[in-house]
Amino acid sequence: MAVSFDFLDRLGSGHFGEVWRAVDIGLDSECAVKLIPKDKVIDQNNFYSEAQTLQLTEHPNIVKVLDTGAMNDDRIYVKMEYLKNGSLEDEVKGAYVKLSRAKKLMIDVLRALEYSHSKAIIHRDIKPANIMIGNASEGKLSDFGLALPSIAALDLSSIKDYQYVLHLAPEVTSFEKFSAQSDIYACGATLYRLVNGDSYISNVPFSEVRDRTIAGTFPDRTSYRFFIPRSFRLLINKALNINKKERYQTALEMRHSLERLTVEVDWDERKISNGIRWYAIKGDMNISVSLFEGNNGKWNVRFRKGRDIDNLRQYNSQSLYNASKTKAEQTARKILQDYVNGNT
Repeated sequence: MAVSFDFLDRLGSGHFGEVWRAVDIGLDSECAVKLIPKDKVIDQNNFYSEAQTLQLTEHPNIVKVLDTGAMNDDRIYVKMEYLKNGSLEDEVKGAYVKLSRAKKLMIDVLRALEYSHSKAIIHRDIKPANIMIGNASEGKLSDFGLALPSIAALDLSSIKDYQYVLHLAPEVTSFEKFSAQSDIYACGATLYRLVNGDSYISNVPFSEVRDRTIAGTFPDRTSYRFFIPRSFRLLINKALNINKKERYQTALEMRHSLERLTVEVDWDERKISNGIRWYAIKGDMNISVSLFEGNNGKWNVRFRKGRDIDNLRQYNSQSLYNASKTKAEQTARKILQDYVNGNT
């Protein structure tokens, strides 16, 4: 029986296929449909093998695969549940995500990976564009690398997309097969992007990306927003270890480590004319931390806390004046991270 879809909106496209919001005409039901040229499918002996496996594996943090087959033009289709909230990439558009939400979403992704890895399914392409947002704001992992070619056949220099190359583990760029540990690396790269935002991804010439990935200098593991605590940095950097034996060995191990981390306060960061200002709410108190350069060239940190954010006279205000930039940055980091860690 021929399958017929009414294609409504193209939700996204990439190097290896495109995804549409569609109506299954036979069932009169809305769905998402991924269309993949046959030559892009990994298993040329069975075009449908992984999609068929995913159809049988149901998990609350995995986008449900409903059907798979071939279109009249010979493209493979994978019919999935349609999620109106779109992807995490659609939601954040390259900005950073509040730390508590980044933690929750990555825990959701790791739960999905625990399950898929237990079924011997490697994702191969974990990134914000493949994390869908469910109706309860949960993360749901999608697009299990159904259309990725053999990594040995992939010309990295021809892919002008940091958001793809950034997530490839060093051993994968050296033409080893994808593995559970390469998925862990991609989780580290994803979490790095979520807590920092894409502005923290260095503008590296593509000719140097592979070498810097193998050397462990892309992305820059020393560059994080001021409010990211050491515990989060250590976790992300472990997931990004260039030696796969030194990474978390399972999604379960990484999830348990992440669940143990504390996020007592979420900071909003904004640029000001001569520095940076952070805002947060803790209980009934508004908190503000400013780092800025004074007229004399020295750097200042101003900390304010109070119930009325519009009336500065209600604030308990403390300031560090005439400090070096390094000293002022150290002070700002300590205040911000102490609040995240609950050490206040």
